[in-house]
Amino acid sequence: MKTLDQLKQVRHTFASNKARAALTLLGIVIGAGSIVLLAGLLRAGEEALLSTSQRANEADLIQVRSDEPPAKQLLKTRRKLNQGDAELLGDTPLLGGAPVATEAQKDTFATRPVRKRVRLVGARPVAKELYRLEVAKGRFLTDEDIADRKHVCVVGHEVWRVLLEERESIDGAVIVLEGQAWDVVGVLKDKPILGGGDGVWMWNRKVLIPQTTFDAHFAPAHDVQRLYVRLGGTGPLKDRIRAVEGVVKGTLLRRHYGVENFKVEGEESGVNQERLVLTIIKMLLLGTGLLSLFVGGINIMNIMLVTVTERTREIGVRRAIGAPPGAILTQFLLEAAFISLVGGVIGVLGGIGTLAFLSWLLTKLLGAWAFHVEAWSVALGLGLSLATGVVFGWLPARRAARLDPVEALRYE
Repeated sequence: MKTLDQLKQVRHTFASNKARAALTLLGIVIGAGSIVLLAGLLRAGEEALLSTSQRANEADLIQVRSDEPPAKQLLKTRRKLNQGDAELLGDTPLLGGAPVATEAQKDTFATRPVRKRVRLVGARPVAKELYRLEVAKGRFLTDEDIADRKHVCVVGHEVWRVLLEERESIDGAVIVLEGQAWDVVGVLKDKPILGGGDGVWMWNRKVLIPQTTFDAHFAPAHDVQRLYVRLGGTGPLKDRIRAVEGVVKGTLLRRHYGVENFKVEGEESGVNQERLVLTIIKMLLLGTGLLSLFVGGINIMNIMLVTVTERTREIGVRRAIGAPPGAILTQFLLEAAFISLVGGVIGVLGGIGTLAFLSWLLTKLLGAWAFHVEAWSVALGLGLSLATGVVFGWLPARRAARLDPVEALRYE
């Protein structure tokens, strides 16, 4: 039988019982569509999570934060984490000139014309890239601001809205912090936490001033809360993280008199927990799609078994005129594969359409939500749909091929 004739026979199978065919396709449609839909949503969700993150959490960052020393070291002389540690790490040959950034902050109140609680942050120009910040108005802090210890600041979106009343131009804008006037040179773009949140830890409620100015007024000992070291070089990320962690820890221990009153964290230590959570969610949700395909495969096996029974006499006629068992097997296997592939195509197209709608809706509700169609998910959805038809169609096709021609011709 030619391929065209086989496809016509598949159409006949559909037309003879439309409701049964639709139910057969449903599992495949849901399975293939869910793979495309969930892959796109998770990719966009990861981007949204990273872009709205309120802290530095890139894969190529080593974080050092203050911590309590072990009990046996509590009575030893210790040194707080400070700018000197950053300078020492920046000059360490073993790090190959890897960029080092610091984080120093203080909760306080800003006034004019109203009083608002904010978090004052001593920052350098590198902070913009480190925390994925975007400037909505004006400019960010510059090296000149750092060198001259200027009384300038960049304010978060909510600070601009409340204290500066969302003024179009920030020329001449001033806020008062700790009894001192600060010229506003920039406003950060809105950076809400995904799903909402509260507290001065949000970038919308922070005020950034030059690190040197911060130290002069609020941290004369140059203490910091965190250090960040950005990895350089090439090679596997885990190997580089492990190597740099060892260098950072050894260098700081020497400067801190052997007291480990700090904690070094890389990707393996939990800095990128969001990525781990998303990976787990992705596996669970994709497993749901595979389960739907499995159910769809059982439906295909069912309809093909019924089809074989209904067409027993036809099979007997074909065998009687010389059709070999292999031809019968191929015919029914192609029918099962074609039915499954049709369901896969419908599912993929439906998944893309649903993904487009949900991306538009989530953009309206949560802010920027990108529309992504992952090529691998489309290929996986179609490939698994086809494979499901072949695997679950094998038993009915084998049963049809093994029918006894004489008994088949007697079937009514």
